[in-house]
Amino acid sequence: MRTSLFVAATLMVASFTTAAQLKDSFEVVSARTSLPSPIENDSANAVKRANPELLVSERRYREAASVYRAQIRHYHDLNDMKPLDQACQGLYRALHLSAALDANPDAFEFCRSEELDKLFARADREPMFLTNPIFQTPISWVNTADPGRIYNVQVRFDISETGRAENFDFVQREGYYLSYPVLSALKQSKYLPAVRDGKPVRSSNNFIQVTFCLDRGKRCEENGN
Repeated sequence: MRTSLFVAATLMVASFTTAAQLKDSFEVVSARTSLPSPIENDSANAVKRANPELLVSERRYREAASVYRAQIRHYHDLNDMKPLDQACQGLYRALHLSAALDANPDAFEFCRSEELDKLFARADREPMFLTNPIFQTPISWVNTADPGRIYNVQVRFDISETGRAENFDFVQREGYYLSYPVLSALKQSKYLPAVRDGKPVRSSNNFIQVTFCLDRGKRCEENGN
């Protein structure tokens, strides 16, 4: 699954695609060299309400949970299973992060039992992101990167039974400038560990690829992306 993260220097300014499973590919497109002024208006708030992952990234978990509940009802009425599962995953994550997972036992009444069994460790599952990684492009890379060129960083790592990312092995890296923000983002992310036979277990050889591109003057899609 691919997710676009738009980063302005060291500040995330746009949204994640909602999904709980551990993603194997991320794209980071940077177009600015200075931080934008913080904006808090009706339009910006509407964007956040439409995409609760922004609220999660700001640790506004209860607000995110409220949006996910509305999404669950909406997709249940449409009988659209894939976004329904994603919304159920999002609600679980938001409630887990806010320490309110048991506060509303009926919150998941419209979710599929197969999905809930994985979320609540009643069935085997792969590791999952509780919070998505935020890759902060260093200004040193922004100042020296070739516009439109794709820079790849690939890394394998373990997720322990307590949900910690560790034992990183870079398969491909584009120098220290970009390997460090990938490492930092993965360390700061929160995870649900893999589950086997009802117990959390260590998961080895998790793999992600992060592609960085400077979209300035020459657009990244012009370079085949």
